[in-house]
Amino acid sequence: MLDLRIGSSYTKLPQEIIDGLGAISTTIIADAMGTFNAMIGVAHFNNPDVQMVGQALTVKTIPRDNLMFHKAIDIASPGDVIVVEAGGDMSRALLGDMMCMIGQKKCISGYVVDGAIRDAEGIRQMGFPVFAKGVNPGGPFKEGPGQINVCITCAGVSVNPGDVIVGDNDGVVVVPYQQAAEVLERAKAIYAHEQEMLNQIEAGTLDRSWIDETIKKKGLKY
Repeated sequence: MLDLRIGSSYTKLPQEIIDGLGAISTTIIADAMGTFNAMIGVAHFNNPDVQMVGQALTVKTIPRDNLMFHKAIDIASPGDVIVVEAGGDMSRALLGDMMCMIGQKKCISGYVVDGAIRDAEGIRQMGFPVFAKGVNPGGPFKEGPGQINVCITCAGVSVNPGDVIVGDNDGVVVVPYQQAAEVLERAKAIYAHEQEMLNQIEAGTLDRSWIDETIKKKGLKY
């Protein structure tokens, strides 16, 4: 049964690792992790040029309640991304524009919620990064229980406190904090390789023989 709990603070990563991951698209980061750790069904509720990166301050709450979400905002550090597990429930919104305004004033990097939000237009105009499953005009309860800085599952992905969260127009990826430096180096290599491929496409020299080679290995004859 869920209780009221606040776990220990996470380990801060070097800022250059966080900034490096934030400069790379979620698609490339997902490829660098073998396409794992990409959240399912959360959409970007901001202008297209708004990108999000930061370490996770996690929240686990029961559906339709945001008491501990509010507490997480109060204890968050600048640069945190607050990630909320709410079971995917869409029956009430867990946040609105005022919570986003507080987060923006505190220099929180953004919110990710596997549930609903409201005041969507105000949030868009504010430019504060929010990723959620949808909208519902109904507001939440504020009774608890809930937990902060514990391992959660948000939109199908396990998230630990301190994991690096990156969000853009393609969605949200979770980079385990122990692997962040390694994933960043792999992502840089993939980016460089893709840039070379784009140059080859432009020049008309891209080798696509791998397609027929793979089909033949699979046994297709034509």
